[in-house]
Amino acid sequence: MPGVTSPDPYDRQPYTEHAYAETHPDRLAVVALLAGWRPPAVPTARVLELGCGPGGNLLPMAAQLPGASLVGVDLSRVQIEHARAVAGETGLTNVTFHEASFDDAAAAPGPFDFVVAHGVCSWVAPAARRALLRAVAGALSSGGIAYVSFNVLPGWYDRMAPRAWLRAHPTDDPLASLAWLRDRVSPELSEYRRRLDAVARRLGETDRAYATHEYLADEHHPMFVRDLLAEATDAGLTYLGDAVPSETALEMLPDDEARGRARASDAPGAQEIVDFVRNTAFRRALFVRTDAARAAGWQWSPGLSAAAIDAMRVASRLRPHGSSAGPDARGAERFDGPESSVQVDSGVARRALHTLADAAPRSRPFGDLAGGTDAAALRAELFDLWLATGALDFHVHEPPLAGPDVLRPLACPVARWHAAHGGPITNRWHQAVRLEDPPMRAVLALLDGTRTLAEVARAAGCTDAVASACVEAIARAALLAG
Repeated sequence: MPGVTSPDPYDRQPYTEHAYAETHPDRLAVVALLAGWRPPAVPTARVLELGCGPGGNLLPMAAQLPGASLVGVDLSRVQIEHARAVAGETGLTNVTFHEASFDDAAAAPGPFDFVVAHGVCSWVAPAARRALLRAVAGALSSGGIAYVSFNVLPGWYDRMAPRAWLRAHPTDDPLASLAWLRDRVSPELSEYRRRLDAVARRLGETDRAYATHEYLADEHHPMFVRDLLAEATDAGLTYLGDAVPSETALEMLPDDEARGRARASDAPGAQEIVDFVRNTAFRRALFVRTDAARAAGWQWSPGLSAAAIDAMRVASRLRPHGSSAGPDARGAERFDGPESSVQVDSGVARRALHTLADAAPRSRPFGDLAGGTDAAALRAELFDLWLATGALDFHVHEPPLAGPDVLRPLACPVARWHAAHGGPITNRWHQAVRLEDPPMRAVLALLDGTRTLAEVARAAGCTDAVASACVEAIARAALLAG
């Protein structure tokens, strides 16, 4: 992330190498189409990431989109050098990294079809934040889409007291410091205790870098969505929507009264209602250039257009429950996702979910799923599942994917690098994959397309059966390149 002082704090404590699925051009294009905006082509896109850190988001994206051109900018020399080294070692020639501030236009001459600024906006001084928004607007192509994440009020009010405590009482062990404070709080203040516990749990789930830059940094400015959108308007940007509609779509408000009040408001007013009703703490706003929106005659709509799904592909992480009676049985059928289960009554939706489960990790065109059935009913069911579960994905582009039966398996080069050197694994859909089993990571690191399964087994020091099982799991996780 760009900083405003020297030496850069991200040189002293580099941020983690996470990839964020919602920043991928494919995801941004899907949300744009649902909002009535025609996005640039994904496979050949020009992508700019401001505050790219060590390249954890941009590097796997470059591997997934070999026909695209990607540029990362960050003020931290340590992180830029790391990103360049990984790009070189993985043979990626379509991505470059520049040590520069985000408002240095010479570092990344545009225009760009997609501009990403994740984890920057709330963590710089207000003047720098406004400069960031101007830089985003200046870098966008006429039809381009920008992604800007930021911390939001009122949700962040619950976290301000723990942050203030940790900054006022510096320690090498933030968790212990919060535990000390929590134990001194009167049991009568149960809600305050709950908020302290929630922050402690979050810090316990993350690494030191998260605590350093989220709770200890000098600059941290959560905002009401209305205020951020006003600054974006001043910079020449128009609000398009949110990269994760399940968290901000008016369709997800709890009752007709809330939805009606929001639909009667303008975009800032509607989103402010969402944030107060849902106690939102983090947003991933999407913007287009205001002049481009005017030229296209586009205006924000309070609802998403599910009809756009007809031209998309669909992938699912929902799987029929083990005791499922099948898609043609009477009554509801249970499907299990990564984080929750769902009961599906509609026969047309159940048949589509079975088809998608059989095709996984690949996607299928919506038209193929609809077939001769009621396309409108299927569209509505899939749209609702997409919003409600997070386990269904719409796509406009599918990267080349391979199954486990290839002679010499080839895994994504960035995933192989992380398997060998440590760090999070990102699949071809730009999703995080948990591979904690050492043999699995050892096999993944060896899948460079030059070895047969038997040769992989010998190099990994395991049996052919173990190597075969690992490759099958790696293929199911969408890590094998076609």
